[in-house]
This record gives sequence, C-alpha cells and structure tokens, in this order.
Amino acid sequence: MRAANISAVYTKPQARQMSQALKAFATIDPKHLSTKDKGFNLVGGSWTGTASYLDLVDPMTGKPMIKLPDTSMEETLPFIESMKAVPKTGLHNPFKNKERYLMLGEVNRKIVDTMSDPEVFDFFVNCIQRCAPKSRPQTAAEL
Repeated sequence: MRAANISAVYTKPQARQMSQALKAFATIDPKHLSTKDKGFNLVGGSWTGTASYLDLVDPMTGKPMIKLPDTSMEETLPFIESMKAVPKTGLHNPFKNKERYLMLGEVNRKIVDTMSDPEVFDFFVNCIQRCAPKSRPQTAAEL
C-alpha cells in the first residue's frame, strides 16, 4: 500500500500532529548524511559511544557516509552483563509478563498510526535506501 493511500484516512490536524512525531525521533536526515554523523550502541537502556569508529560506505556512491561504532572486545563487558540479566524465558514472554506483552502490542499499533504520515513513511523509505540500494517502490512495499 502506498503512503498516499494510507494518509487519506487521517484528518489534517491528525496528520500535522503525526509530523511532530517525526521530529521527536528523527535524529538524522537520511538525505544528507556525512562522516560527521555517528552511530551509537544501545546497552542497558543507554546510548554509548566507542573508542573508535568505522566508515559505513554509501551503497550508491561507494564513498563513506556515516561513522559506526567499532566496538572492541574490551568494550563488550556491559553487553555481556546486560545479556546475563535477562531471564532464560526472555523479557517479552506473554505468559510471564502479560502487561509488557500488551504494552508492546500498543507500541506496534502506534507505529502503524505514525507510519501513516507520509513524512514519516518517506523518512523510513529514505533511511532504508541509504543502507541498501533498492528502488523506491521496492522499499515502500517492504515497509
């Protein structure tokens, strides 16, 4: 389904509100990435940097487009500790934590609502296209 078809369901005030949602989480502009932009690791609920970074190559140009963490073995202890803290049945087991399972269902519903905004939809299409050289129709169909 194309973004234009999805957005027709929403009124203009709702669409305007959803555009503000994009501003709340979009920390990059996928059309204007550069090696000045850096990625981070998520561990223990916090975004962390590393001692060194690697260039991620733009699949369309072959030139570096962003810096990604080059996490060394010495920097992995927080990841290992975080994994050890997870119960064997996982954190999202619907039989042991029904409230969390329902909350994640609500998160998915909100994602669908937010993706109905053409600006948000285009943002994610552009982000995917920056990582994998795909046509716009192919990328939009995947979303």
